[in-house]
Amino acid sequence: MKIHNPNKWNYLAAVIVLILTGGAIRAQQAATAATPSAREIVDRFVREAGGQAAFKAIKSIRTKGKLTFPAQKLSGEFENLAARPSKMLSKATVAGVGTFEEGFDGKIGWTINPIEGPAILTGRALIERGDEAWFDAALHTPDFAREMTVVGRETFDKRPAYRVKIKLASGTEQEELFDVETGLQLGLEATRAFQMGSALTTTIFRDYKTFGKVKLPVIQVQRVLGNEQIVTISSYEFDVVPSSAFDLPAVIKALLK
Repeated sequence: MKIHNPNKWNYLAAVIVLILTGGAIRAQQAATAATPSAREIVDRFVREAGGQAAFKAIKSIRTKGKLTFPAQKLSGEFENLAARPSKMLSKATVAGVGTFEEGFDGKIGWTINPIEGPAILTGRALIERGDEAWFDAALHTPDFAREMTVVGRETFDKRPAYRVKIKLASGTEQEELFDVETGLQLGLEATRAFQMGSALTTTIFRDYKTFGKVKLPVIQVQRVLGNEQIVTISSYEFDVVPSSAFDLPAVIKALLK
């Protein structure tokens, strides 16, 4: 495939990855009183998604599905592995482009792709990879989410949503959106580091379904740098991932020497 615009393809490497005011003071005070706290919003989400005990019982997850890049008219297959406490491995094969891999073994973060080759993550990119790999991130426990604040209420992905600002224990920040009616998480927004710099990324969660004892989204839409990636998940498998799956690839080990 002939590549005419390298920046467009750099995007693929980076991502294989928001009231009406009341006139009366009394009305404003009532609206404020009715807004739940950030902890209440998150706790409701955890309950609606299956409960803390159900999530804690899971030791690892294998996720499989398809991904599409509408603007580029590209598609592919992906597999994501995750395990406690903070291990992850993602592989995506895009037709006509190649295979993209990224991982985190609890300490070392890395990427391999046909555009930029293998690389070890450092600095902010490494910190963010660790955040993304945190297995119990959905529970927002104090060892992950240091501080949570309700920013306000808005419409997100055509749904009424609470926006919650999260300061993570790692020092990074992100904002998460939760459905006012269902309690489920609608999305997440954060500035992420890429090799070309940093950019605001938006992830949208849609179409929750029950797998075992927990509810998980089967559609994830990721937007960054004006581009969109749609992930359609076909399966979630629990406790089937071997620990060896997170061993560093040979080309990454070579970079560490």
